[in-house]
Amino acid sequence: MENLNPEPSPQITYTPTAVPIRQTAQHPGRMYGIIGIVCGAISILLFPPLFGAAGIILGIVAKNKGENSLGLTTIILSVVFMVIGMILGVVVWSLQNSGAGFIFGPFLYLL
Repeated sequence: MENLNPEPSPQITYTPTAVPIRQTAQHPGRMYGIIGIVCGAISILLFPPLFGAAGIILGIVAKNKGENSLGLTTIILSVVFMVIGMILGVVVWSLQNSGAGFIFGPFLYLL
């Protein structure tokens, strides 16, 4: 019988490509800034004073941890989102309690 594959098969090696944990530890304030922006965005629709204040506090923490630009961005966005959420809440509440509720009724439940 004749050998059809005279060369040995090459060994396949696996090299992990995951980011080591120590690289993410170089930016400890980044996580606080991102979570703060998410809290600020949530404050548009749900409990603006609570989630807006949480976003502002997390922005301050991110700024104190060394992420100056992200922390300042988080603070500004949280304040803006909180104000938008409060205005939206007042508009929805006034539409529900006015005579226009029968016109906008189905759409008010979406907000």
